[in-house]
Amino acid sequence: MGNVSSLLLCIFFYIFWGPNTISFQGWFYFHGFFLTVFLIFNLVLDSFLNQKLKIKNSKPILFYRLVLWTLFVVVLSYQQVYQTALTVSLVVYFFQHLSLLYSDILNFVYQWNLWQWIGLLIGYYLIITRKTLESKKHLIGFFTCILLFVSFRCGLDLLRSNTDPKPNTSQILQRVKSNLESIPGKPNLVFVLLEGVPRKHLSKLKSRYIDFSKLAGSYFWIPMPHTSKSLFTWMTGESQLNHTRLRLDDSILESNLPKELESKHGYHTEMTYTQSIYFEGMEQFFPKIFQVVLDKSELEKRFGALHSSFSWGMDDRVIFPAIKQISNSKMPYFLFLGLSQTHSPYFVSKNSFDGQRISPFDRYMDSLLEEVEVLDSIISYLKENTSRETVVILSSDHGESFGEEGAHAHNYSLYNQETDVPFLLYFVKSNQIYIPKLGSSIDFKDTILTLIETNSLEKENTRNTNFFHPNYQLDLVLKTWNSEIQKSWINNEKKYIYHSDRDRLFEMDFGEEKRIPVTDPKFKQKILDHIYSKID
Repeated sequence: MGNVSSLLLCIFFYIFWGPNTISFQGWFYFHGFFLTVFLIFNLVLDSFLNQKLKIKNSKPILFYRLVLWTLFVVVLSYQQVYQTALTVSLVVYFFQHLSLLYSDILNFVYQWNLWQWIGLLIGYYLIITRKTLESKKHLIGFFTCILLFVSFRCGLDLLRSNTDPKPNTSQILQRVKSNLESIPGKPNLVFVLLEGVPRKHLSKLKSRYIDFSKLAGSYFWIPMPHTSKSLFTWMTGESQLNHTRLRLDDSILESNLPKELESKHGYHTEMTYTQSIYFEGMEQFFPKIFQVVLDKSELEKRFGALHSSFSWGMDDRVIFPAIKQISNSKMPYFLFLGLSQTHSPYFVSKNSFDGQRISPFDRYMDSLLEEVEVLDSIISYLKENTSRETVVILSSDHGESFGEEGAHAHNYSLYNQETDVPFLLYFVKSNQIYIPKLGSSIDFKDTILTLIETNSLEKENTRNTNFFHPNYQLDLVLKTWNSEIQKSWINNEKKYIYHSDRDRLFEMDFGEEKRIPVTDPKFKQKILDHIYSKID
């Protein structure tokens, strides 16, 4: 910036504004190439504009300086809110998908702390008043304000850390069936995939048919908290952690759950997805593995006059025409129902707020309640209109953060609020519920194919990857999407999370309540070697 006071403020914020970290490695992680280049660009351009302003007192130039400062604060705040380093690839991704991501901007701003707004206003004040540090008195005043700002921020961060909600451990573990050898008779399979719903939020609710508190004590993880990658894993059993986009080849297009159900077991397969598949290459994958695909674009053409849409999806009641159509099939069918209402900005079809502003979390829970109503309606219809036993499979593509571990939304945290999703089987005719004690979406394909397999030898060969079998062996590596901030490994006994920015590895129980730093260098390296062997 042109004058000394605003220039010092810019550099000060660059150095100290961001996720709290006490390590040099963490600081360098969050002050990478993009942020440093953006700082230099900001300083040079603002210096140029300030010189122009001295020659000619122009309101447009003043406005440009304010915009430049705002962008700088937004970039710093992105790293603070989402707890990851901003990179060129993330910026490119934002502009490529601006038509979808614009709706998340309000939620992003909502997560700003008071000290972030104060920092923004301090910059505005210095730019508008063009304050300079011309005397010792001004210097003392400037650094006093900075000291108060830092103290205020640290106080808020400490208060927030002391008031973070603790995991709910008061639920009583109810008896559920967790072992399942087979599902005879080629049942219909209806896979209902929620959007951004962790197990801990759904387990607080009840439907007319399912008491979700029975999910307490079970753990089911996805390897990457990102929608397109997660959907790909559900269908293929592959995580592709080293890629941010889907990587397709002939073997993947032939060896996936819908194709194998169709070719080996005579299933009719359909996908109804209330989001768009024309996103991150999904349009090159799902139409090639399902016999029929209906996504948001097609659903809007057919039923848009009856059901509302939002940036990421639609009112999920739009799925019922697809259910009614496929339920008439004489063949066993596999129906994949991908829902969307619980995606930010959390769509609620009922106008129940009376114009009042509510928090993103409250809106999220209201949208989740509507999804439970949709699920109840699905089950009710299937009970009345299907003669064949039908199994409703319920899960989610990933979870969602609302400030836990300092994270928001999804993509950049591997803690349970983003990676531990609900999973259960509900048998429509018999009302039986099965919930595995441990499981992962990476083993979903093998598990479903094993359960309907009639060949005993085939069943025996896949029992270690069938999460309903007592001999199931969990071996799951996780990674944040488009970011190196966290990596994780979960086995049958422990969960490990590695924070790349701090070079710290934590060992914990599945509930993440007992977290122990791994200090033995040999053991730490052994865990990291295993993690990187599954990523590289």
